[in-house]
Amino acid sequence: MSGSQNNNAVMLEPLRHFIKDHDLEAISVVASDMNGIPRGKKIPARRILESDSSPMRISNLMHMLDMGSFPYLPPEGDDRWWPSWSEGYTDTRAIIDSATMRLVPWQDKTGLVICDFEHVNGMGTVEYFPRQTLKRLIKRLADYGFETFTTTEMEFILYDETNVTAREKNFQDLKPLWSALSAYCLTTLGYQDEIITDFRNYIEGFGLTVEAWGVEAGPGQVEMNISPKDALTAADEGFLFKHAVKEIAATKGLFASFIPKTSVMGFGNGSHLNFSLWKDGRNAFHSGNQDDPRSDVMKKFVSGMTKSLRELTLMYAPCINSYRRFVPYYSNGMTVSWGGDNKSLTNRTITETEKLTRVEQRTAGADVNPYIQIAACIAGGLYGLENDIDIAPTEGDAYSNPDLEKVPMNIEEAIELFEQSEMANEYLGEDFVRFYAQGRKVELQNYQEAMTGIEDGGEVTAWELNRYFEVV
Repeated sequence: MSGSQNNNAVMLEPLRHFIKDHDLEAISVVASDMNGIPRGKKIPARRILESDSSPMRISNLMHMLDMGSFPYLPPEGDDRWWPSWSEGYTDTRAIIDSATMRLVPWQDKTGLVICDFEHVNGMGTVEYFPRQTLKRLIKRLADYGFETFTTTEMEFILYDETNVTAREKNFQDLKPLWSALSAYCLTTLGYQDEIITDFRNYIEGFGLTVEAWGVEAGPGQVEMNISPKDALTAADEGFLFKHAVKEIAATKGLFASFIPKTSVMGFGNGSHLNFSLWKDGRNAFHSGNQDDPRSDVMKKFVSGMTKSLRELTLMYAPCINSYRRFVPYYSNGMTVSWGGDNKSLTNRTITETEKLTRVEQRTAGADVNPYIQIAACIAGGLYGLENDIDIAPTEGDAYSNPDLEKVPMNIEEAIELFEQSEMANEYLGEDFVRFYAQGRKVELQNYQEAMTGIEDGGEVTAWELNRYFEVV
């Protein structure tokens, strides 16, 4: 048996025990692409039981798929390596992570496992993919002795539609599961208790622990909070949560969407990220001083997140529709600001106890790729720690403060700032920056072509609804 085969056998052994213990017939092998879309295949369980080879190979064409699942060409005049027809879109091989294996309770005798990828032609691991990029940043924190503790607050809208009826309506005039604005209303939650509880039970059966759930401000809008974990697990669970919600909704004849905005002045779907660093069993963000609970580590970390915000906005806001969220007073993080328990700020700090002390990053919409969202947070924080960044906290209403810079208000500006950022290229890697930026340029190009001769009046367009409603 070759060294590669032997490594595969070792990695597959826990999955084989899992298959036998649960009498499974199929395993979904899945990974996040650059857009956060789950890509992979279903594999008969017998193949995994009978073979020591990787359970899945997939063309590196996957690396060049846009939000509409259409492959795009490498940029003209760029002599760096890109997957392309010139090399025949060679295969990549799945490297499964057995720590992520789980049952899929809404599918019969089916399990799921997350994978990374390696090139079959000897080029090594696909390092620019989102999960690998996050792993590198976690390792960089670990070199300082820090462990991560993080989670995302996920918002989505449930519609009394199916994906078929929603598409037949071009995603316009859809019927939400309830029509009234119902922020925090327990009565509305009670009306939908059977449906929402089924969602929760399925999600927990999928291995995700739901700490709280409730209705949000918009019609049909739900928020579920997953319990905090280390950064990689939190990203895996955020990615799987979005996948699960859509599939569970379909089993109930419903349609779920994480689209950031359906109308500019309406309530959108956000994804607030809560993050802290721990060292030797203590919260490194907490000073132990009752008068000023925020440690120097926290202040440098959040200052770095704040200073790098404009350069990294593209990571928090990956789509044309993402930028429709940046309207004041809709609870989004759109200013270069940090401070205390103040929801007008972009980076809000909570310090009520040592255990709960954390930074809440409030920029991302629910279209964000969780791996890339957490990577942006860590990259900005590391930048602050390693360069002793010190930005004064903001007091009062950040939305009305004329002295505060804002995030880029369109994807074109965000791409330029990101691609040219020395900080982004250093902390995230040049390959990640070029692949991710190119995907966003394709989104911009597709939008511009679709809008030729049509003025963008600042409202959500039919193109955005058709492009993003199902996939983000």
